Amino acid sequence: MRGKGTYLLLGFVFAAIGLAHLFAQAESSRHKDRPAGADSGMKAGQMTGQNSMQQMMRTMMSGVVPAGIKPGNLPAPGSEGAKLVARYCVQCHNLPSPLMHSAAEWPGVAARMFQRMTMCSRMSSMGMMQNMGGMGMMKGTQGGASGNGMMGMMNVRAPSAKEQQIIVSYLKEHSLKSIQPGALPSPRSKGAILFTATCAQCHALPDPRQHTAQEWPQVVARMRKNMVAMGKTAPDAATLRTITEFLQDAARAKP
Repeated sequence: MRGKGTYLLLGFVFAAIGLAHLFAQAESSRHKDRPAGADSGMKAGQMTGQNSMQQMMRTMMSGVVPAGIKPGNLPAPGSEGAKLVARYCVQCHNLPSPLMHSAAEWPGVAARMFQRMTMCSRMSSMGMMQNMGGMGMMKGTQGGASGNGMMGMMNVRAPSAKEQQIIVSYLKEHSLKSIQPGALPSPRSKGAILFTATCAQCHALPDPRQHTAQEWPQVVARMRKNMVAMGKTAPDAATLRTITEFLQDAARAKP
């Protein structure tokens, strides 16, 4: 098992090197178009931040992870779970809402994220970034673009085992409330069929009673934007109307 883990880690390293090189080329082109001295007042910390692995990963994952939310908009924002989610998850992508997945889905999703953060953190502790100097990847070009990009990976921290438990418990507690297609009201209706086919592309099927009739139009519009951002096939206007009307009919009564 140890050997398999080593090969996975090395594969991740070489993939990161390639991505850093591509990022460096993009940065070099961008700097060539800037007037001389334009960056003279930039602090070293700002340069490192701009070219960090986190920045690269956020850019690469923009089409995978939908637009995030602000920490203050998380459920129970003052809880330890919310604080840990806001601290760790934004290292690589937008801050996810717990409603992105169901309670059954979150443990598996979180496990993948923890594994990736652990790999990045382990690479730092093993000194693998420093040892790549001989490969020409640690010295920046045109202002240090590639080197700082790889060094930025060292800033990714992984949560402890206890913190992982708290994060998963928090995400499950505030997760998407799902429902089986057969348990929907009028499950053979056009609205139910379109709702199931459309929403199941990204996550578990949400229970229509999770929102009120007044809330569903805004939720549906936001989900369509997320589908576009994630490269999914977004429904047309007529389909959206049918889905929205179905959800409003089956929605939770307004308190």
